[in-house]
Amino acid sequence: MVVCLACGGPGPPFRCSGCRVACFCSKDCQRSAAVAHRPFCRWPEIPEAEGWTSDDLTEIWLQRLGLGEDGRVLGQRPLQEDEAWDLITSQQRLAPRFFGRNRFDGLLSVLRAWTSQSRWPLVMSARSQAHLTELPTLELCACLVWRVLSCAKQLRQQGHKRLIFLSIGAGDALVEACVALHLAAALGVPVSLEEEPRLKYGDFEISVVATDSDQDEVLRQNRVAEAPRELPVRRLDRRRAVRSASDLGPVYVFSSWMPMHACWCSDVLEDAGTQLVEMCFLSAPPELIQVPRQEVLRRATGHTRATQEVFPKTLCRWDFLAQGFEEGAGLFHSQLYVTSAKTIAAFSPLPRLGHGMGCYKRRMDASEELTAVNVCRGVGLFHVHGVEDLSAPVPPPHLASLKTAAAEPGVKERFAECVKFLRGVARRQILEALGM
Repeated sequence: MVVCLACGGPGPPFRCSGCRVACFCSKDCQRSAAVAHRPFCRWPEIPEAEGWTSDDLTEIWLQRLGLGEDGRVLGQRPLQEDEAWDLITSQQRLAPRFFGRNRFDGLLSVLRAWTSQSRWPLVMSARSQAHLTELPTLELCACLVWRVLSCAKQLRQQGHKRLIFLSIGAGDALVEACVALHLAAALGVPVSLEEEPRLKYGDFEISVVATDSDQDEVLRQNRVAEAPRELPVRRLDRRRAVRSASDLGPVYVFSSWMPMHACWCSDVLEDAGTQLVEMCFLSAPPELIQVPRQEVLRRATGHTRATQEVFPKTLCRWDFLAQGFEEGAGLFHSQLYVTSAKTIAAFSPLPRLGHGMGCYKRRMDASEELTAVNVCRGVGLFHVHGVEDLSAPVPPPHLASLKTAAAEPGVKERFAECVKFLRGVARRQILEALGM
C-alpha cells in the first residue's frame, strides 16, 4: 500500500511480512500498530506480477487490496472515533489518511460511537465545503477498482494502450482520489495525488482525470468552491469533458456527484460514442436513472448495453442507525449504477463486497414507520432514531437550527411533510417553532 498504517505517512518503505498488505514508515510505526493490526495480519505470499496469468488477475487484485477469499479484510487497523473525527474536521487530505483503514465494519463502529455522542451526521458538515457526502469504504473502492481493471484487462487484450477513468462533477474528488490509491495498490505501482494519476498496468496505462463545472456559481451552490481538492480537478463542462477525453481513447465515465439532469445518460452515450467502455454513477436517485431506448444505445455505441444496480457496503451522510428495525435498515448504502457493454464481465467478487438489503428507496417504501424516521431525520431531527422518538421532545439546539433552516426556499414544505409523522410534544414544538 502507499501510506503508513500507523501514522498515514506517504510512501512507507516497510511491508508487513505477515499479510504483505500493511506498510509502515519505520519499525517504531510497526510496533505502535502491532496490537491493533495483529487480528488482520494473515495471508499467504502474493506472487509477483511477472508470474500472473489472465485467470489470476481478479484474485490477485483483491488480495492486494486486502480482501481474503472468505470475505475477511486483511492488513487494516480500524480508525477510532476520536481519530476519525480529527481527520474529518481537519483541512488535510482525507484520501491518503483513510487509505488502508477504510473497511466498512471499522467505519460502522465509528458511526455507532458518533451516534451515541450525538456527533453523527453533524461531522459530515464540519469541513470547509460543508458537503462531505461519502466516506469511501474499502468495499466501495474495491468494487470500482475491480470494474475499472476488468475493463482495462479487456482493452489491453484487444491491443489498446490506455483507458481514461473520467470523473464528472468531482467536487473535492475524495472518491476519485481513493479510487486512484486503491488502483495503485491493486496494480502494485506508486502513485501521487499532487498530479493527475497515470498508473501503469504492464504496457497499458490507466489515467485518472477528475473534472467539475466551469461555472463559479455552480461550484458555490454545490458548496465546493473553496473545498480543498484531494487531487487536481479540471474545470470543464461535463459534456465537453466527455468529448475531450473520448478524443484521446477509450473512456470510463464515473460520477460520485449525480448530474441532476434527466438526459445525462444519453448525453454521455452521445458524447463518448464508441469510445465509451462503461459509465458508472454513485448515489443517484432511482427515478433519475433513465436508460435510453435500445436503438439509441445501439446507434451511439455500436452494440447493446445493460444497466445494473450494484450494492457495495458504503457509508454516507444519509446513513443512520434505526432502532427497533432490522439490522442496518437505516443505512443508505450508496448504490452504483453501471451501464456497460454486455460483453463486460459481471461483478463476481460482489458477495464479499456487498450487502443483500437492496435499494434504499424500496426499503423505505416497504415500511411506513422507517419512512417516518427517515423523513424526520431529513429535516434535521437527528435525535430521532426509532419510532418511539417521533413523540420525544426536540432538544433546544435542534429547534434553534430548524428555525434558521426553515427560512430557506422550499424547506418549510419539507417540514410540513415531517409534521405528518410527528406525535405529541414533538409535533407541538415544531408547529409552534415554525409558525405552522
